[in-house]
Amino acid sequence: MKVNKSTLIVSVALVSLFGLSLIFSQISWASTATEIINGFSKTGGAAGYDINPTSGAPKKEFVAAWSNYINGFATIFGAFFMVLVIYGGWLWMSAQGKEEQVEQAKKIIIGAVIGLAVVIGGRLIAELVITYLGQTVVF
Repeated sequence: MKVNKSTLIVSVALVSLFGLSLIFSQISWASTATEIINGFSKTGGAAGYDINPTSGAPKKEFVAAWSNYINGFATIFGAFFMVLVIYGGWLWMSAQGKEEQVEQAKKIIIGAVIGLAVVIGGRLIAELVITYLGQTVVF
């Protein structure tokens, strides 16, 4: 394999520059971990949260945060299934006696209702698990 001289020079220069950047230490203006945690505690306390002084994290926000997350997904899926029911109803009403279209509309509506039931059941199970975990997990 023939190596071009200019390619070799550029490669050696780049590797050397990268190596030198790793050797020489740089001044870091970063804060210590204690200063960061104190900053989190001050910010969270100013926002009205009950703060854990050792970690700077909110104390009992686990259940509320995950419940909001689950409720958001349930709302999105609920709206999606509502659109499916409306679409199925529109298909049914505009079928004009076509049995295939009526059957397709029935399948869409039944599928949307079953999907909505699954989402509601999943939300209830998730709320139960999150509530149980929120009682047992201590931050």
